[in-house]
Amino acid sequence: MSNPLLKEYRKPSAYVALPSDGKWYSEKLRLSVDNELAVYPMTARDELIMKTPDALFNGEATRALLQSCTPDIPNPDEVPACDLPVIVVAIRQASYGDEIDFDVTCPSCKHVNMVKIMASGLLANAKKNTEDPVVKISGDFRVKVRPYNVKDRTLLAIEQVKQQRMLQDIVKQSEKDDEKNAENFGKTFVEVADLTVKLIAGAIESVATPDGAEIDNRENILEWLQNITKKDYDLITAKMEKLSDSGIRNEHDAKCQECSHEWKTKVDIDAANFFGG
Repeated sequence: MSNPLLKEYRKPSAYVALPSDGKWYSEKLRLSVDNELAVYPMTARDELIMKTPDALFNGEATRALLQSCTPDIPNPDEVPACDLPVIVVAIRQASYGDEIDFDVTCPSCKHVNMVKIMASGLLANAKKNTEDPVVKISGDFRVKVRPYNVKDRTLLAIEQVKQQRMLQDIVKQSEKDDEKNAENFGKTFVEVADLTVKLIAGAIESVATPDGAEIDNRENILEWLQNITKKDYDLITAKMEKLSDSGIRNEHDAKCQECSHEWKTKVDIDAANFFGG
């Protein structure tokens, strides 16, 4: 039985159109009559979780935030990369208002400046992603892909941090172990490369062969991906990047309040650093 207190107290503060238009979710999203996603403001619990380093590291904070603020998404792990920045900005707007302040360091004099941007302006740049998910590569193979999702990026981020820590440990070891260090360095980079290829393979929905057969077996696709040329691999990943584009502009004009230097600065719209601190 639903809690009447929650039903009356916590209501959506915003509705946002998703660039994916609801595609790439295994379960249908519960959208408004205007095909928009309801966004709820953060709770005190959400804010505490978003400031917990371990939860940010393993992706639990992002999942918890999406479950709390966008409950009409059945599985947060499936949120495609094109939708995530839009949802994150909408949650920020619903929770704190339209203005977003962030600090940037002047590249000329190193003065720390506060830059103000508007969430509504960021969301206005978001666009429906109409990119064709099929890419044609050499040999007349046609590869159908999806964008990266929350689960993909979390797994890759965790693995990269682990590998960085391993490399730091290797560097700290005695110089007497140069041969062993070289072996560990090589092993570390191979593991990161293997994980990346597995993530790409997981985002390939099917491969159509020149004779018209459509292959969607995960193991077959992974083995095939490990043996294609770098040129074809790059075509596939470039298509995934295009599908992952939200249209939100993350580069903004900045002017130093101290020395008047002007430059372009980037705002990394990611749940791990947009709310933490």
